[in-house]
Amino acid sequence: MHDIHTHLYWDSYDADRDAVITRAHAAGIETMFTIGCTVEESQRCIALAEKYPEIYASIGIHPHEFRTAEDVQNLESDIKALRQLVNESKKVIAVGECGLDYYVRPSVADPQQAFVGRGAVAISDETKAVQRLGFLAQITLAQELELPLIIHCRDAYEDVLGILRAESTGLSACILHCYMGDTEVTRRFLELENVYFSFTANITYPVKKAIIGTKDDLCETVRTVPPERIFVETDCPFLAPQSKRGERNEPAFMQFAVAKVAELQGMDVEGLERRVEENFRKVFTKAVVP
Repeated sequence: MHDIHTHLYWDSYDADRDAVITRAHAAGIETMFTIGCTVEESQRCIALAEKYPEIYASIGIHPHEFRTAEDVQNLESDIKALRQLVNESKKVIAVGECGLDYYVRPSVADPQQAFVGRGAVAISDETKAVQRLGFLAQITLAQELELPLIIHCRDAYEDVLGILRAESTGLSACILHCYMGDTEVTRRFLELENVYFSFTANITYPVKKAIIGTKDDLCETVRTVPPERIFVETDCPFLAPQSKRGERNEPAFMQFAVAKVAELQGMDVEGLERRVEENFRKVFTKAVVP
């Protein structure tokens, strides 16, 4: 198996990174992707990939980096810098993570309240507009470089869908990472043949009784996606599986998400692993080894 979304370059792995990689191999993880969220982080991803043969890098700018018009003033130079990173390293296998994030964040004054009207910070139209500019620039870069696109989407599935419908021609593949869309929007994404869905261990978390079996039940979403469009990831250090909640996540823990996806797909683990391996070899051609 392959963990296609990690942040192993983070400082939280500095003390035991070699041990983390050893545990990943022991758990059956052959390769790991480190995903950049800024130009600087993308450089760190590549440095890590150059050090470890089992690690590859994706270069990109996260939507959180686009908040105001000032944040896109250097977009052209940032894209140029990302392009140069690809030219300098054979270990770059994708562009991203990039995309849209409309999640309403708690204000400093009231961090416990995460919704509009009770101390939360709404996403402005300006922020949405500059996020879109950043996303579109990286779609163009992925098209130019003929690399898959790794997409971050939170509370913005309709807008991401609209952009991909209009702009994804020429992209070899778009991977919706940490996918949490409902079944209705998922069916519409499935109409785009180059879109794949990557699930994390949040599918092991308890489902609220009120949404079990509804379109908002993530388990129903997993069942909706055909196996030929599925990937599994950790997004570590985030989203540790239910049995490890509160711990730092790591690639070795991907086995819990794999087991849950297999269960929801009505497959055994070995069957799912074979199917995902086929998807991996089709999409991430620059990371495929004989």
